[in-house]
Amino acid sequence: MKNRNIVIIGGDKRQKYLKTYLISKGYDTESYGLFDWDDDNDRLKSLICPETAVVLPLPATRNEKTVNMPFSKRETSLERVLSLLGKDNIVFGGIIRGELLSRLRETEIPFVDYYDAQFIEKNAVLTAFGTLKILLEHIDFVLSMGNYAVTGYGRVAKETAAVLNSLSCKVTVFARNPSQRQDAVIKGCNAFSVEELSRRADEFDIIINTVPSQIIGRDVIKNMKKDGKIIELASAPYGVDFDEARKNSIDVIKAFGLPGKYTPKTAGEIIGKRIEEFLQREEKE
Repeated sequence: MKNRNIVIIGGDKRQKYLKTYLISKGYDTESYGLFDWDDDNDRLKSLICPETAVVLPLPATRNEKTVNMPFSKRETSLERVLSLLGKDNIVFGGIIRGELLSRLRETEIPFVDYYDAQFIEKNAVLTAFGTLKILLEHIDFVLSMGNYAVTGYGRVAKETAAVLNSLSCKVTVFARNPSQRQDAVIKGCNAFSVEELSRRADEFDIIINTVPSQIIGRDVIKNMKKDGKIIELASAPYGVDFDEARKNSIDVIKAFGLPGKYTPKTAGEIIGKRIEEFLQREEKE
């Protein structure tokens, strides 16, 4: 059994609520690079003990070199963090990939990527409600009177379509997989193959993209309504040809990290519960 203190490094509003949650559950929790006043380099070293659990944000890094610390005036390299850790520590992080993953394996520092299937499913619900807020901020008509296209039918697309359907909106799903289209129809949407989108683009007030591969290119954009809008939810390399949209004066709303912007308390608590579950299992061993 290990009695770990917790140090949260970097992050956004989600990590602020995460800190509050962990403290409320009785964990000795500190933060670094989460508030303007707590990012002194010497302080980081003083916070980390031989059995400290370090919590990195979601994503843990945006450039493969430094911790994702949008609220800090400093940068902290991943190498700096790893240099303070050993085999008795543990690292929690969201989307642990690339160089960070390689270095954790190389140094044999235990780690847990909390961005797993369970988390992704819950996060998709929060993204869908964030998308609804984005819509309400950018439309000039009654929500239920609009005609909406959703590209793809993964977790985020399913939840987004479900939220819009529940509000009596007309939703059409464009997906490559026939079984996904069938599922969308069963759940009250219209559904077509992705190849149909360019031909039907002029039917929609809003196109919501969830596919991280360019499917909204010139053929789709040139056929859209002149006052139509695109909401881009996908991550890099994205699904929209931004240059083509700009040339055609189509408004593209880049809606990234919605849970952190619109539901940070719930998102932070979801992360906290995942960490708590692991630490409770560890304490019983």
